[in-house]
Amino acid sequence: MHLIRSLTATGKESGNILVLFALLLPLLLLFVGLGIDFGFAFLTEAQLAKGADAASLAAMRNLGRGQVEASAIGQSEFALNYNANSNLNASPPSMSITYSSDSYGEPIVNVVDTAKIHTFFIGIAGFPTLTIAAASQATRPPVILSLVLDKSGSMLLNGGSTALPPSLIDFLGYFIEGTDQLGEVSFSSIATQDVAISKTFQTPITNSVTGMAFGGATFAQGGLLDAQTQVQGVSNPPPNAVNVVVFFTDGWANTNQDTLGGGLVNYGGCSPVEAAVGWCSGVFCMNPTTGSTISYSSGNVGSCNGSSTFPSQDPSLANPAQLTELNISTESDYRAVQSANTMRTQGITVYSIGLGDKINTTYLQELANDPASPTYNASEPSGIAAFAPTASDLDSAFQTIASKILLRLTH
Repeated sequence: MHLIRSLTATGKESGNILVLFALLLPLLLLFVGLGIDFGFAFLTEAQLAKGADAASLAAMRNLGRGQVEASAIGQSEFALNYNANSNLNASPPSMSITYSSDSYGEPIVNVVDTAKIHTFFIGIAGFPTLTIAAASQATRPPVILSLVLDKSGSMLLNGGSTALPPSLIDFLGYFIEGTDQLGEVSFSSIATQDVAISKTFQTPITNSVTGMAFGGATFAQGGLLDAQTQVQGVSNPPPNAVNVVVFFTDGWANTNQDTLGGGLVNYGGCSPVEAAVGWCSGVFCMNPTTGSTISYSSGNVGSCNGSSTFPSQDPSLANPAQLTELNISTESDYRAVQSANTMRTQGITVYSIGLGDKINTTYLQELANDPASPTYNASEPSGIAAFAPTASDLDSAFQTIASKILLRLTH
């Protein structure tokens, strides 16, 4: 008797559960549908955001080329980061890029992109599509930059004299006249400040490099000291300006400047790797103002103003050190790196570019405080060293440096 009552009660409970489940099933399906549709919406929004970020950064990095080209490059970057061919898309995505400036007059790039996607479950409720939007903004501080260009005689022997002007002109296009400030220094037996740092730099630097005369030795430290003077000499720099020096050479440094035998003189003229292939030989003593040769020694040890030694700063050399090609070049590399180290203590980031197969790779890495350098110091501004094995690779090396500079600035 009790067993029959128990079975009857259980049957009633099962029936109630089935009724309840039937009532709740549409609601459960609605929540599942919402989860699926809004999950697709979330994935689409993530893609749009990625595309917007890529577009704004690319447009900012290329704003020096003009808004039309910058926008075209931004559109291309968006296309690489958003799948316009997805079956979810109800219509092609759209994107707008606009330009403005902040209170300091510095550029701002704004990107807004939208996409309309198909829905599945919520379409039953009268919402066949969802519109998703994302936005991104890129800004960057102004750049104060001095170019330091090697115009030594070896540039005539490796194609550098022909390749440098177009590569450099292309490099200038990455920077914004009226916002950034650029100047140019060149060096051979002596260093000269060819173009003062200015917000109007495209034409004067282009004219300078296209008219550059190549010849003489490689007084790298002189070029770096002039660049330091240029950057440090900018009056009333913007409070958030980024100070940069870009150093270009096709070989070892091989010239120093000291007082020898009672007179100031530049001395050197040939690095060991260039001497080995017959590009030059011996030790030159040069006028520190004009760079003209005062005297020349073809033997193993040179003499300037009656002195056959010079005051060495490199701890690997004797002090004084003999005036030999190797000693002078070793000292020249060391002094150039020390000058770059001093600039870093002043907040200047140094980048270097080496052309050809007669460069001192380690020296250029140390000059830039490249992470690959054996003396890399993470507590100081880090640059990079870029290398162009041949003259045809020079444009790519300059583009690499430009991208690294602007990638670190843009956010």
